[in-house]
Amino acid sequence: MNAWAKLVQKTYNANKHKSGYKLRNAMKDAKKVYKSVKNKGGEPVEEKKNRKTAKKRSTSKNRK
Repeated sequence: MNAWAKLVQKTYNANKHKSGYKLRNAMKDAKKVYKSVKNKGGEPVEEKKNRKTAKKRSTSKNRK
């Protein structure tokens, strides 16, 4: 399990006693914590891969 999933699970378990608290609420709350730890250089967190940096597929326009 990666750091993001662990953080979401921990946040959800801590707040699930509140009425109407759902997994999506836990994800929103965990997002704030995850970004702050990532920006401050706290615990190492896994970087999310950017789809734009992936290798581009060749098309008929750029084939030679």
